[in-house]
Amino acid sequence: MYFCYADDSGADQGRTLTGLLVPEEGWNDLLHHWLEGRRKLEEEWGVPKNAELHANQLVKGRGRPCATEEQNKRFRSRSARIAAHDLMLKQLARCESLRVLTVAGRTTQVAEVYQSFVNHLEAWALDQDTRFMIMFDGLSGPLDADALAPEDARAAWEQAIRNAKPYRDTHRGLPLASRRVLEDPVMQDSKYSQFIQAADLVGYAAFHHLALKQPEVWPKIAPVGLMSKAYKRLSHHWLPGHGTDGIVWADSDTRP
Repeated sequence: MYFCYADDSGADQGRTLTGLLVPEEGWNDLLHHWLEGRRKLEEEWGVPKNAELHANQLVKGRGRPCATEEQNKRFRSRSARIAAHDLMLKQLARCESLRVLTVAGRTTQVAEVYQSFVNHLEAWALDQDTRFMIMFDGLSGPLDADALAPEDARAAWEQAIRNAKPYRDTHRGLPLASRRVLEDPVMQDSKYSQFIQAADLVGYAAFHHLALKQPEVWPKIAPVGLMSKAYKRLSHHWLPGHGTDGIVWADSDTRP
């Protein structure tokens, strides 16, 4: 069985969804390499291991993730931020069993891309005779329900459940006798999930890699070439048989 950690990226009329797939027996190895990268970030730039890594903020030099003001000033440069992002993708590439899939769509709706994402994973899992669970970036409920009045907490939980409905319906719409994805999607807040953060970093790089090749989809975006270079570090992990460079379009007439 595989665990799949997924996050979306993109802008304007195009969205992408990237999943990191790791078999249950490789989960510890992936975490080892990721945490080793987090240790290097802390040693080199003072970014604590529990600080959330958000690709958009990291690469664009936003936020103050370091432990001290002096470290934040040093880490503010574009070269440092891109080097940190590249370091983490290098670490992910060290996990031999890791697989990466990105699905892109000409839409503003992530849920539409998610449907195609699951369909591709279903076909892959059938071919591999395996099953998988999806952990997807999103809130599973209020962050601090105890601090809310009972009626407010109930409303917050109901809203979180409604927000997950399109993704839940994708799973439940599959034929039960043959489906390979187990359970509903497990919504995880990226702030508390190292692997959702990893999917975000890879997804951001995959988006820039694709935007360089398909500028007509994102005419307002200036893709960062170094993000494409970082994404290529995972070339041996791209899911084979699905699109080009591990990226497949949701609809067949817009494949790269």
